[in-house]
Order: sequence, then C-alpha cells, then structure tokens
Amino acid sequence: MENIDETPFRITRTVQALGSALRGEPEHVPDAGQGSSDRISSEPEKLWFKESSAKNLQNRDFLSPTTVLNTLYADGQVPPAVMGRVLSLKGCGVLPVAGGEVMGEGLRVRVDRIAAFQKVLSGVSAYLKPPSQRQGGVVLNCPALHPKPNLPSPDTLTLGQLRTVLLTDHLGALLRRQGFTVSCCPVLPEDSNIIVFLRILGVDWPSVPVSWTNDEREEKMLEALQNSPYKEREETDGGRRESEEKKMEGEKEWGTLRVNLKRVFQEEQLPGYDPSLGTCTVQRDSVSHLAQLDRATADCTVSTATAVHVTSCQDEFRQQQIAMLWRASGATLTQIDPLPSTPWTNRSPPPLLTPRWRNASQLGCRPTISSSTSTERV
Repeated sequence: MENIDETPFRITRTVQALGSALRGEPEHVPDAGQGSSDRISSEPEKLWFKESSAKNLQNRDFLSPTTVLNTLYADGQVPPAVMGRVLSLKGCGVLPVAGGEVMGEGLRVRVDRIAAFQKVLSGVSAYLKPPSQRQGGVVLNCPALHPKPNLPSPDTLTLGQLRTVLLTDHLGALLRRQGFTVSCCPVLPEDSNIIVFLRILGVDWPSVPVSWTNDEREEKMLEALQNSPYKEREETDGGRRESEEKKMEGEKEWGTLRVNLKRVFQEEQLPGYDPSLGTCTVQRDSVSHLAQLDRATADCTVSTATAVHVTSCQDEFRQQQIAMLWRASGATLTQIDPLPSTPWTNRSPPPLLTPRWRNASQLGCRPTISSSTSTERV
C-alpha cells in the first residue's frame, strides 16, 4: 500500500470516497497503481458532481444534488453520522475537506485549498510522474517546418504555422510525461535561423549537423512510390521508354511520377479526407518530407507507433497529400487525421515579439483582439 501522504490528489478518488461516505459504505479508494485515469468511473447512480463554474467555486467544490439526497434519505435529510463521514473524509489521493452543509441545491462540500496547495507544492515531483508507463511511440509531424523547397525561416513562418510548432512541442512534452516515446519531425540543421528562433521561444526542436543528409531514405521512398500499386501508369510506350532511360542514367523522375491519392483513401476507407484529392505529381520536397517521416518512425523503437500531423489550415490540403503518399509508399503506422489550427493572420512572428505597450494599454483586459481580417481569442 502506498503512503497516503505521497499519493497525488485525484478528482476520481475524491468523488469515489465522497460516494462511499454518502451511501454509508466502508471507505474504498483504489490504490495509486489502479485506475490511473482522472475520468470519473461510471456508477449505478452519480452521487456527486465536481463544480466547474467560476461563480459556484466561490462556495463549493463538490455537490450532491437534492434529487440524490431525496433518493437516499427520507425527506432529503442527511443523517449526522453521514455528514460526519463526509466532513472527515480521508484516503489515498483524496482532497482534504474544509467544510460542508446542506443547502437548497443539495449537499455542498468545500475543499481545504490551503492544505491542498501546500501538499502539492511540497511534493511536485509526484505530479510529474506518468500515472502509468505506457508502451507505445508517437511521431509528431509538423509540416510548417518542412522545406518547401527551402528551409523555413522566422520571416517566412506565419502565425498560424508558428502555433502548430508550439502545439507540437507542448503535445510532445505531455506525451513524454505519460510514458510515450516521442519522435518529432522534421529534424532541422543546427544553428539555422529557424532553430535559433525556436530556442528563443523555449522550443527544444531536434537538430542535426549542417552536413547531414537524408539521401538514402529519399531514394528508398522514391523507389517505394515507383513500385506502389497506386502509381499512375504512363500512357505511351515512348513515355515509358523515356522514363526507363532516365532511371538508367541515374536521374530522378521529379515531375513525371504520379500517384492516385483518391484510390488510396477510397480503398482503405479513410473518412475525413478532402474529396478533391486526386492524382498527385511527386516532387522532391514531397519525397524529402516522406524521408523525414521514415527517419522519425525508425527512431520510435517500440512495437506500436502512431503518427500525428499537426498542421495549420493553410497547409492542411498539402498535408493530406503527404499523408496519402506515405500510405501509398507502404507505411504501416496508424495516422491520425491532421489537427487543424484556426488561422490568424499571414504576418510573420518576429515583429510581434517586439513589445507594443501603447497598443496593449489601449486593449486593456479585453478577451479578444480584432482586426479587419480576423478575430482571435488570446
């Protein structure tokens, strides 16, 4: 049994303990090793509700509604013994109770927030541990950082694209805390302008030496697409002979290799993709993108891995093309549909890092910033 004082507070365990106290059952709160999720487990009847309204949080943290009390007790009167159990609540991961009373809306309970905060601040490390060590890997792909064909720079990166970079970095940190192996894509050249810029923002993006190349993986991905069942056939014998001659001469078929993406998502029954996806002409930047994904996949040395494409609206269609090309090349990873980010403006981020105190003072504490082109909640 884990020491109660070392167990992090959990909403789930607090609700379970409150339910046991209200029903008059022996206290039963799962050990820390069981039920790692904070999701409240399904019960025959939901006896307690966690308050989320800022207004109501001023006088209660948990509420057992009057309808529940009327079901459990005659006239909804909570026996003193039950009230005593609720107010003296203790257990592994159970929040300390400061007080409670029966009001018109039901039995409300207040958490001893001072004691709770003191314990959290004195044992932060317990909250940083993953609730359970999970077996799995995640490839986080950020299309905004891929060359198109040139490497992005702070001046060419739009705000919408920057948001996806920050979201990818934050998502990676959360997944690592949950025990997942995370590989970010693409890797960027060391000391490049974009890497320096991201470090200023506190983003530790993976980098490689400037001399690093991914040519072998690019050759591998191009060959996979050339042998893909979704490759479009050349229409004439002359075109086929010309293509074969280029292969013999060592030239890549940039602009001549075409893949039917619509067949990919139709035959694999993938919902949610743009129906206008048709035949795609394979370009060098596409093969480079696929080679980076292949490298990131190889870095996930686990039995199961999932790819997540985090993209902005302006890059979403292009990313769907890449996702289908990756499937056409024979990739077996589970791919999650792109996570679109609401567009803001096409301005580049660096100028916005300069403080504008005059404008800020004019805005005051308003929750939105408006312009002629957009309204974005900050």
